[in-house]
Amino acid sequence: MSIITQCPQCGTQFRASPQQLRASEGWVRCGQCEQVFDASAHAVSQRAVPPPDPDALAPLRAESPASHDEPFKSETLEHPSHTLFSEPAAEPAPVPPSGWRRHLWSIAAVMLALLLGAQWIAHERNLVAARAPALKPVLSALCEAAGCAITPPQTPEFLQIESSAYDPLGEGIYRLSLTLRNTANWPIAFPAIELTVTDASERPLVRRILPPIDLGARVDQMDARSAHELKVYLLSTLPIEPGLSGYRLTAFYP
Repeated sequence: MSIITQCPQCGTQFRASPQQLRASEGWVRCGQCEQVFDASAHAVSQRAVPPPDPDALAPLRAESPASHDEPFKSETLEHPSHTLFSEPAAEPAPVPPSGWRRHLWSIAAVMLALLLGAQWIAHERNLVAARAPALKPVLSALCEAAGCAITPPQTPEFLQIESSAYDPLGEGIYRLSLTLRNTANWPIAFPAIELTVTDASERPLVRRILPPIDLGARVDQMDARSAHELKVYLLSTLPIEPGLSGYRLTAFYP
């Protein structure tokens, strides 16, 4: 039940509700002269203020009357539209996205994932076709529509030269023999061989690129875990003794 209290400073009368008195522990501030006083001690009405309810909601802000830093203002009967306490404006609750927006985001995410996957497959189509032969017909059809082709993958990290020899046969003729192995578990493209002839100090004298056709390769790919023994005859016009020359071999893709 509300009580009517009177400011001891200027005599202005106010109406205060029990909820307001419980939140400020019975202290109010005069809206006219800013005097802080005990509303119950200066009540004009003799109606008792109900005791605080321990189960009631706690106020947003309660201050001790001893501090008097920011006592709460009461309000006059002449201005009943004003409240005794100023409450902060409630923040609007976040509005969840509507259903159609969630669907649009889901569709966009799926399309982006498909696009990234298609780009990766387009870039790695040869390796995918070699490692998954069941997908090769589908990839070949897609490539034909896009104007590309499926070829054996070029993976130099799986090439290994197991043995080699560079033997002089006389009259400037040399025979290059080597064993080339594919260490991958899928077919790869046949590489080229770079032959570098060096002198006794291992300084390069001449280099020669030998494509697969010059190596005598009859296929364009090396099967999984396969080894190829190759021989090629070369004519050299280098003005050095055959026994003083060395060589290096490198398998690579031009």
